[in-house]
Amino acid sequence: MDRNPLRALTSPALWLVCAHLALDGVMAMAGLAVLTVLGAGLCLVPFGLVGVPVTVAAGWALYRLAALERMRFAIASGARISEPPEPPWSWRSLESIVVLLRSRCTWRLVTYFILLTGVSWVTTVGVALVWAVPLMLVLLPVYYQLLPHGQVGIGPWVLGGLPSVLLVAALALFFGACVSPLLVRPLMALDAFLGRTLLSRPAGMELMERVRDLTASRARVVDAAEAERKRIERDLHDGAQQRLVAMSMTLGRASSRLRKSGDMVTGELVEDVRRETLYTITELRNLARGLHPPVLTDRGLEAALSAVIALAPVPVRLEVDAEPRPSATVEAVAYFTVTEALTNVAKHARADRAWVEIKREGDLLTMTIGDDGQGGADPARGSGLSGLAGRISGVDGRLRVDSPVGGPTVIEVEIPCG
Repeated sequence: MDRNPLRALTSPALWLVCAHLALDGVMAMAGLAVLTVLGAGLCLVPFGLVGVPVTVAAGWALYRLAALERMRFAIASGARISEPPEPPWSWRSLESIVVLLRSRCTWRLVTYFILLTGVSWVTTVGVALVWAVPLMLVLLPVYYQLLPHGQVGIGPWVLGGLPSVLLVAALALFFGACVSPLLVRPLMALDAFLGRTLLSRPAGMELMERVRDLTASRARVVDAAEAERKRIERDLHDGAQQRLVAMSMTLGRASSRLRKSGDMVTGELVEDVRRETLYTITELRNLARGLHPPVLTDRGLEAALSAVIALAPVPVRLEVDAEPRPSATVEAVAYFTVTEALTNVAKHARADRAWVEIKREGDLLTMTIGDDGQGGADPARGSGLSGLAGRISGVDGRLRVDSPVGGPTVIEVEIPCG
């Protein structure tokens, strides 16, 4: 709206603002009607199913009415008010009502329409008086003779002659042209302040939604990476490994025939190639199991780790209580955390024994991996522990290492699995 009152009179923005303020009372009454229905629906919920659809319909209407208010502000003043998230609407679900009532946005909208009832008296009546009073006084010369005794009283003054009436009309015209547009501005400012404060998203909600979206996106990336590891393990097991086994068998037959034919030199060469092929098969099998052991998918953490511990160079005590089973991604992270930690024990700890304790409590999987070795493990030095920390953080987990020089080393891991 133009700050110059004379130019504002010819600007559509002024009259859009005036129309907006004039309709505040209508919107306030509509809001009170919706809130009344919402309250009645809530009262009916304990007494039958009819209260659920009534409450949900009233909540839906409340958010639609708020959207209409935001649109009115955008048309009248160009104000762009951010739209708050809506609860999921289900006409037969009590959960929708619970979400509706627990939402901060719902109570902000309820507060807005309650306050709008009082504010609309100021804005609607105010904008009407700002224009109606000057207009009535400007037209005073036309109808003042129709009044009793041809006189009009304005406060303590009584006007009865044409010159005085014309003077009042001129002053009213000046007031309407120069002052009335300026008086509309604070009325709109009051209305806009209420709208921006209560119709928009609560402060910090956009950041919370962004964090939630990023968390979900990261979870999808981690799940996709885990699925890709499973695919690679399956391809290695069913593809390259099977071909190498077939090649080893073929080389074995060739070696046998060469020996029978008396070509011992060539037979030895073929036998050397066959032995290398068997070593390659063993390494490939270990690699495939390292990517994602099938037993982990089929039987869970306890069975998979039991196989790992059976091959460990130091005695390892294993205790697993992870029921119900966490997701495949969490199980994979837990499995590789334990195997990497036990590999570090075998390589660096010089330990006589180790222990692994895994327990699920609610939505939290806790793991404790310890050994009685020489200690001194430090994730900051770029060891395998730093890689573990990165992998665990990918599923919102936490890794703590307590490894004083001289030992013992204790690794504590917490992974949410809700």
